[in-house]
Amino acid sequence: MTRIADLLMRATLTLCIALLGLMFATQIIVVFMRYVMGVGFLELQDLVTYSFSAIVVLAIPLAMQRDRHVRVDIFRAGYSARTNRLIDRAGHLVFTLPVFGLMLYNAWPHVARSWAIFEGSRETGGLGGLFLVKTMVLVMCGLIILLAVIEIVRGRNGKEGHDEP
Repeated sequence: MTRIADLLMRATLTLCIALLGLMFATQIIVVFMRYVMGVGFLELQDLVTYSFSAIVVLAIPLAMQRDRHVRVDIFRAGYSARTNRLIDRAGHLVFTLPVFGLMLYNAWPHVARSWAIFEGSRETGGLGGLFLVKTMVLVMCGLIILLAVIEIVRGRNGKEGHDEP
């Protein structure tokens, strides 16, 4: 299960890097076209927005996997690694799983509706494919839940019972 999660997280990181490159290049083209050539291209502007949205959502599980997510660490410094792992596990059971499970449950109908109509940009003449961006919310929730379950079962990085230095 950990290997599958690692593979999924590598794919997520690769996708985020590709989207970042796409967003950067597209934004340069948009700026050049608008301010040098005096032409607007709505599809490219939507592509920048879609890329940014997907990066923001997919960065959440990447941060969690690398233990770079936001939490209050005022008391953690005084505890042992084992105690911190127990606190993390309790946090996953009490907060992570219920919150992201609820997000998954609530987002599912909206994403399904978006797929049913192949939802596109709200702008006339904009880029289609907004349903793909909305799907990233489900992907994010699934990855967070998978990572939380792995950490609850095995401990951080699959090293159960070993304190970090």
